[in-house]
Amino acid sequence: MPDDGPITSEFAGDPDMAILIAEFVASLPGRAHAILDRINQGAIEQARTMAHQLKGAGGGYGFPQVTDAARAVDLAIRERRIDDAHTAAEALITLCTRVVP
Repeated sequence: MPDDGPITSEFAGDPDMAILIAEFVASLPGRAHAILDRINQGAIEQARTMAHQLKGAGGGYGFPQVTDAARAVDLAIRERRIDDAHTAAEALITLCTRVVP
């Protein structure tokens, strides 16, 4: 799959997960933007908590790419590399635009 194509859940074929996945996907842009907003506002620990939660949720809904992108934000914040956290949050936002139910 190209690096700019749609990202689907590993659980896309599971009808029991369909509604949950759709709700998760619908929430992604807002969650990713909220992380970047918190970084921009200087609410760094709140941004880290949000990124950490998204890191866990991504895998739970079958989106390891989301997990990896959120992990990059979380790690950069924990290491106090705020410029890197900002860049990683922007990359997370871009990635989330590719995620589909």
